[in-house]
Amino acid sequence: MNKIALVEELKDAYQLAAQYEGGYSSGFFDAKEFAAALKEAIILFENGDDDTSVKNLWLWFAPTTAWDTFVGSEGIELGNSIFEKLEQYIAENNIKV
Repeated sequence: MNKIALVEELKDAYQLAAQYEGGYSSGFFDAKEFAAALKEAIILFENGDDDTSVKNLWLWFAPTTAWDTFVGSEGIELGNSIFEKLEQYIAENNIKV
């Protein structure tokens, strides 16, 4: 699994999520709060913090969770691609979620 490709998709996801406002999902009071948390998780992931960042990202991009709630159909393909890559990364690196 190519971590660089996953990080690039996550950055694309952040750019899309940052365009939204309002809503509520998975403990996030609005889309801006979700986008800020996503940006922080991407930075942690890039810097090697797999424990917290990967678990959060996996939870947020799982089908019908925060990502889908905040960006809806516009981000479904990107979200599915990220989730698949996260699943592969988790399996290859023996991460427990």
